[in-house]
Order: sequence, then C-alpha cells, then structure tokens
Amino acid sequence: MKAEKIHLKIFHEYGDPRYFSALFFLKERKDIISNIEQIVFDPKILVYKTLKKLDLSYMVKNIVSLFRPMLSYDKDAINIVGMAPLHYFVYYFKRLNLKDPIVYFTSWPYWDFGKRYGCWVHEYPLDLRKPWMDFLKNVNAIICVTKASYQALKRYSKKCFWIPHSVDTALFKPRHKPKEHDPIVVLFVGRLVEEKGILELIDAAREIKACQKNVEFWFVGQGPLRSYLDKLKRQLPIRYLGHIDNTLLPKVYQEADILVLPSKRKRGWEELFGIVLIEAMSCGLPVIASNHVGPREIITHGCDGFLIQSDPNLDRTKFIEEIAKYICLLAENMDLRREMGLRGRRKVEQLYDIKVVAERWREVLERVMTKNK
Repeated sequence: MKAEKIHLKIFHEYGDPRYFSALFFLKERKDIISNIEQIVFDPKILVYKTLKKLDLSYMVKNIVSLFRPMLSYDKDAINIVGMAPLHYFVYYFKRLNLKDPIVYFTSWPYWDFGKRYGCWVHEYPLDLRKPWMDFLKNVNAIICVTKASYQALKRYSKKCFWIPHSVDTALFKPRHKPKEHDPIVVLFVGRLVEEKGILELIDAAREIKACQKNVEFWFVGQGPLRSYLDKLKRQLPIRYLGHIDNTLLPKVYQEADILVLPSKRKRGWEELFGIVLIEAMSCGLPVIASNHVGPREIITHGCDGFLIQSDPNLDRTKFIEEIAKYICLLAENMDLRREMGLRGRRKVEQLYDIKVVAERWREVLERVMTKNK
C-alpha cells in the first residue's frame, strides 16, 4: 500500500542539514514526504543562532514551531528528534509523543542507565534517567547512526533501526583524470577546534616538511584556530580555504589526495561518525582517522584507509608520529592511494549512497505511519 505524504518536523540541538540529507532527498522525489520543517529546541543554541544571524524572527519562528504541535493535531506529521542524552527537553518530547509519533535519532553509543554520571552528554543535578528510559520505550522508532549505538540501544527498545549518514555519490565522485603533477594534497575538512586534532596535524606537517618537500596541507572550515593557521602559512606548506559550501566541496576533494581526521576525545565527545570520511571516500580518497567509534565502523584499516591507534591524551608524540607515518606512506605510493580510493568508493556506494540510505528511511517512516493509523 502506498504511504500517504508525510509532514516531517525535525527537532534538533544543532541541526547540520547533512545529518538528514537522505530525508531531503526523499522530499525532492515528492513521493512520500510533502514538507520538512527544521526546529531548534535547545534555548542556549537558539539564542546563540539568533544573535549570530542578528534576526529576532528566527527565534520567534522556532518558538512558535515548538508550541504549535501542543495546540493542534497533524495526522500526517512525524517528528524526528535529534537530542543528546540526558537533555532535560525529554519532558517536552514525552508529552508530544502522547499525541504525535516520534522517531528518535542518535549516534550516541554509550547508553548505560545503571550509571548516574560519566557516560552522558548532558548531566544535571536532577536525575533524568527514568524519564529518558520511558521516552525510549515509548517512541515509535529509534534511528541509530552507527552499529555501536544500535547495539547499545536495543537493550532498551525493540524498535531500533541502523541508518547511517549518507552522501550523494553522483555529486561526490572521483576526479576524471589522475593528477599529473605535485604536490600531494593532504586535506582536513571540519571545525577548526582543538578536539579535531588541528594542532597535532600541524605538528605532523612540521615533521613531514623535513623529509617530504612535495606535500601540502589544506584546511577547510571555520573555528577559533583559523587565525593560528593564517600565521603558519609562511612557515609551513599550509593553505586555509575558509568555509566552503557543501555543493562546492566535491571539487576540493577531487583536487586532494588524502583526507585526515585526527580527532581527540574529550569528556562527552568523540568522533561519533565522520561525514567527511564518506564524502572523501566517495571521491576516491584514502582516509586517515582516529580510532573512534564512528571512523572504525567506516574505515577498514589497511584496506580503504588507516586508523590512528594512539591516544593523544596519553601519548601526544606517538599520535603525531602515527599521523605522519600514514601520510608519508600514502604520499610515496600512488598505487596504494589509488587502490584504497577504489575500495573506499565501492564501500560508500554499497552502504552510504544517498539512494540506499533514503530507502532505509522510507521503510521506517512508512512503518511508523501505518502503525499510527
């Protein structure tokens, strides 16, 4: 039976549109989703974004969107909720779930309600474990971005589904012709913050400069370390490209040879997925990333990339040496880069292509709508 058109409401704390690219793909096909509304619910994030945009109407719009579902009923609505544990807004969504279907969306892998502290993103004096367990039990479905989060959450719900992030392989594709000249371009794409391993990658660049004259480091993104990168451009082979729109990113990947994501754990955070990894692999690049829960599900070590085994919080020097070792290995071996890139591209086509992931979403949404009638 053909599903009715769905009005999706995506509630999120931060709201990177790339997290939901497969849903927007379904909407463009106009066969199951009629409309997608994005709503920021966290008050601090909402204030920050309003001030950044200098647009009070942005805050008003989101506040109205938060109150409207409580006052009216939309029979074709499904609410996608991206909320880190143990956020206090769980009370709002528990109430919303009494009248409208909710699909909880998460990449968090450390679910242990036996622990009061130490494994949650949000920790308040008020113990929120019980309302969160009730919330997970009663939602209509739980979408787990990684298999690690799926394994952890299936202890608390029988309605868990593994649906990873996606990439448009028709847009993010390998360059048509091999590069015919130096330099080897090592690319970083992401937030320019310490936990992304920027400082360690720069130190690796210093080591590599001493023995490799044909390696260049490109940085794409925004953040507090931008000014530091600007200062180093005369000392090291570094190019800072600033923020680049997602539609233009494929060309940057196509001009690069290696992608590096040397993330560092901190309390309440590690690299839980790494969308830039599947974007780079889709463009035929070998990838190097820290051995965090996300990258180790995406990368097969030694096959389509390398996982940095060292922990910079325990041995920073060894971590930097390992980054430099893998970059040099790939920089010196064009055949290895090509072979790893081909394997990575095949993997992305099978698991992370936007069409494949969109079908997974379709099945869950149709299931939720059917059971909610």
